[in-house]
Amino acid sequence: MTDNKIIQVAESFKLPVGNQRIYENEVEDYNYIIIRKGTLKKNNCGSYVRTIEIIYVYDGEQTIKDSEIIKAFEDINLRFIQMDPDDIKVGDTNKWVDMNTYIFERPERIQ
Repeated sequence: MTDNKIIQVAESFKLPVGNQRIYENEVEDYNYIIIRKGTLKKNNCGSYVRTIEIIYVYDGEQTIKDSEIIKAFEDINLRFIQMDPDDIKVGDTNKWVDMNTYIFERPERIQ
C-alpha cells in the first residue's frame, strides 16, 4: 500500500491533512489530521515494518470516533497497534487542543 492511499483515507474525513506537520497558516481552525512515518524495524521473519502515526487534532468535541479512524486505516491493511490521547498548548496562549495519535504498522520494503 502506498503513501498516497494513506493520504486518500485521511482526506476522506473531510479535514485538512498534513504530511509530517501542518502549519498554522494552512488551516482555519484546530481540526486536522497529520500523517507521520515512524520507526522502521526488522521483524522476526527478516522483513521490515514501519509505524505510521495518524494524528487527529481537534478543538472541542471529538467529531470523528476512534472506531471510524481505526477501521478506515485497517481497511487498507494497516495493522492497528494503539491510540495515545494527549493535549497540546497553542503557542504562548492559554488555549489547549486535544490530539489523538493512532499508531499503525505496515510492511516496508528496503532496497
